[in-house]
Parts: sequence; structure tokens; C-alpha cells
Amino acid sequence: MKRSGQTLFDKGYRAGYERGKTAGYEDFEQPFDGTSIIIPTFNKKDLLLQCLDSIEANTPFPYELIIVDDGSDDGTPEALRTRRRIRVAVHERNKGFAGAVNTGLMMAKGKTVLILNNDVIVTEHWLENMLTCLHSSPDIGAVGPVTNYIGGEQQIEVPYRDLTGMREFAASRNRLDQTKWKETERLVGFCLLLRREVVQKIGFFDEGFRIGNYEDDDWSARLRLLGWRLVIAGDSFIHHLGSETIRSLDARLFERIEQENEAYFHLKWGQVHERLRQIERKRKERGGQAFTDQAPRIEGCPVQILASSGAGHLYWIDQGMRYRIKNAKMTDLHALHPSASAIRLSQQTLRALPFGGEWEIEEAVRALSEAWRGDRPIGEGAVVRIPDGRLFQIDQGAARLIWSEYAAEAWGLKNRARTVTAEELAAYPEGWPVLPPIRYNSAEI
Repeated sequence: MKRSGQTLFDKGYRAGYERGKTAGYEDFEQPFDGTSIIIPTFNKKDLLLQCLDSIEANTPFPYELIIVDDGSDDGTPEALRTRRRIRVAVHERNKGFAGAVNTGLMMAKGKTVLILNNDVIVTEHWLENMLTCLHSSPDIGAVGPVTNYIGGEQQIEVPYRDLTGMREFAASRNRLDQTKWKETERLVGFCLLLRREVVQKIGFFDEGFRIGNYEDDDWSARLRLLGWRLVIAGDSFIHHLGSETIRSLDARLFERIEQENEAYFHLKWGQVHERLRQIERKRKERGGQAFTDQAPRIEGCPVQILASSGAGHLYWIDQGMRYRIKNAKMTDLHALHPSASAIRLSQQTLRALPFGGEWEIEEAVRALSEAWRGDRPIGEGAVVRIPDGRLFQIDQGAARLIWSEYAAEAWGLKNRARTVTAEELAAYPEGWPVLPPIRYNSAEI
């Protein structure tokens, strides 16, 4: 039996720990007026060191360098110990590009964030020109440079044959020139500059994409849905050696990963670019507001769902609030309500939802039972399907399109749907869509 003094000490210790953790979160969320440069790396030590040398030679402060070593076995962490002003995170095992970027995003404190491959050589004025482009309009959410080797619109023809010629070409190319800026539907993640608030609103990279490829397409889609534009800064050129980490994989493994990532992207998004163009046209017609409700749900999250944190805590999400279910495990809820399932949300998303208090497990079961009622009238939280097959959720008086069958299933909404007519649904204005959720593999996120 504990003595009362020890009990008081334990209570005081826990209270102090919670206050300290909260203060840490608040302090971390105060950004510095500079750019966080995040470089995920897996082996290829010499390429990384060459990249770092080019950054130090061509990038004026303020910036911070964050290197995320993704399980290298070539001495990369040891080589970084001699470098000054670098923050390093080391993964014991390879988590893939998305997992490494997410670690860097959790460490970043800059007002702008730049994701950079380890196989690039940056050049004079590269970052200044991209920042000028990014800050030229509040609706620009992300900017990328042009380069010699990449897929899509960011690749340009170059005349040089060696690094000396490359630097001469870059010196003439990287002169501030707004006529070289171009809006695009997609930016490649080899070099991607974003506002901090963009990162906070669209969430982390989806770790369901293995190793690399398509996670930047996924992020671009989410960014455009929130109304931000993507711009290529044609007056910022950097040299790209080209997918060195991916190309080091076995050819058959690389092909399989590419196919799996492509299939996962299309499962999540379907004909995403066509639908995004429709939304963007609607946004212009409505003077900047694509949907009736003014504020999009964080990460496209629906309402009346169970969610879990990386630490395993369970929450009920509803009306833009989170309610923590006390002393409950998923097995406990499932025993009382067999249809119960919880989706993993990031700590960032959960903290952004106002805390509504703690629930006993019985309160969560009652909420689940009400959400799953097959005869519930169309109203707050109801999931409905119209004859053309599309699914919607009613949220704050608006009908939110559930983006895909995958999204409905992943959020645990698909089996709650009841069929209504298109005329019945037409009584509700169009709200922000329910987006496909983001997969997380790391408990720390």
C-alpha cells in the first residue's frame, strides 16, 4: 500500500509532466522566421555530402538543415557527426520516403518547409527565387524548381555536359523573372517548398505508398482541394542526378512497388485531376469558395467516427470535437459493438480538434449504436447513397461527398449507408468532401 506522501508525489509528478508536455508542444509550434530544409536519405552518403556542400555554398541564412537517415548502412550517420548546424534523425529500419519525410516534418520549425532529395545539387539563388514566388500570392501553397531530370513539366532542356557547365547555366538561368513562373497541377517531391500553415492543414505524407513515388501526387491533390495553387518557379534551376535511391533497388522490386503505389493512388482518388478541375472552376465562379461551409474538416475527416492515436488512445470525433474514451481498448469496444472500428489519426490532427471531455465506454457504445441505426432519419452524421452510387455524409446541414468507395470503407462509413433519392439529398447544400484518410505506420506521428 502506498503512503499518502508517495501518492501526492506521484500525482504531482504526473501533473508536472503533463504541463511540461503541453508547454513543449506550444513552444515547438512557435516557428522561426526561416526555412526548414528536410532531406530524407538512405545510403548514397557521397551524394548527400555533395548536396549539403551545395546548400552551404549557395543558401543564405536563415535556414535549418534536417537530415533523416532512413536506415543507412554505409556510414551516413557517422559522416554527419562532423557537420555543423545539422539536426539528424536516424531510423533503425527503412520506413520509405513518406515515413522519412514525416519524421522531418515533425522536427521542422521554419515558417517555410522545403523537402529535398539527397541526389540534387542546388545552385545560386535557388531558394531565394522560390521563396519570392511562394510569397508573391497568399493562394500559392507550394513551389517547385525546374531541373534537368524529372518527370513532368519541371524538366527543361539543358546545354551543359559537366558540373562546371551546369553552374554557368544556373547562374544565367537563376535571375529573378516572374514571366518564368507557371501554375501546374502537380509538383514532384524531389524539391518542394511549402508554407508551414499548408503542412499543418493538409497533414503528413501517406505512408501507404511504399519506398517512394506517388506520395507527392497524393499531397498535391490534397493541397489543391484546399484551394492552394501549385507553381513552378522557372527562374530557379537545380541539378538532379535522378532517383538514385529508387534505381538502386532490384529492377523487379522497383517495378512491383511502382505498380502497387499507382494502384493505391487510383484506389484512393480515382479520376482525381478531372474532379479537381471541376472544383477549381466552381471555386472561381463562387469567388474563391468552392463549398457551402466555410471551413474544411482537418485532413478531410468525417464526423461520428472512432479514432485512435499513435499511443493507442481512443476518441469519438463529432462536430469538429474529440472526446477521449477513458480506459478503453479497441477489443473492449468491439466486444460491446461488433461493428466498431477505429481509424488512426495523427497527433497533429487530434490536437487541432478541440477537446470535448472524457467519455465512459458506455457513452461511446451509445454513440456508435446511434450512428449505425439503419432506420435513422437523414440528419446530422447520416451516411447516404444515391442511385448513381455516390456516397455522402450529412455534416452541419451540408451534404459532404465521400470521395471514393475506398474512403468510405477506410473511415468505417460504407456499411452505415442507407439509400435515398437524389431529390432528398438535394435539400442539402454541398459541403467539403470527405477525403481518403492518410495511413501512418509510425507510432510517433
